[in-house]
Amino acid sequence: MANSHGLSARLVKKQAAARKLAKNKKKAAAVYCGNENRDVRKNTSYKKRKRYMENKQNFPKKKLPTKNVDSLIEMGILDERGFFKKGKKKNFITGSMVDLKGFDYYGLPRAG
Repeated sequence: MANSHGLSARLVKKQAAARKLAKNKKKAAAVYCGNENRDVRKNTSYKKRKRYMENKQNFPKKKLPTKNVDSLIEMGILDERGFFKKGKKKNFITGSMVDLKGFDYYGLPRAG
């Protein structure tokens, strides 16, 4: 194994990028103790919790610019059936993995 910590290279690269992005050094240095219990906090190292906090701050959840289906199709985020072009093959209109006709992203019938 190339690295001693057992993480994949892409995760390590993301973590490094997050630490470089940390503009708010004071806030990033805060130790994460959100909804973890006392035992977990005690057993997890300071470094791991600190880096978790940095990554969480610098990689926020991606939000859609609008919830209007037509404008999202125009922007190229959704295809004409309502599926996301990038990421998970989920349908925005139905909120599930199938479109209105019951077909999945690849046009095959799928239950649910």
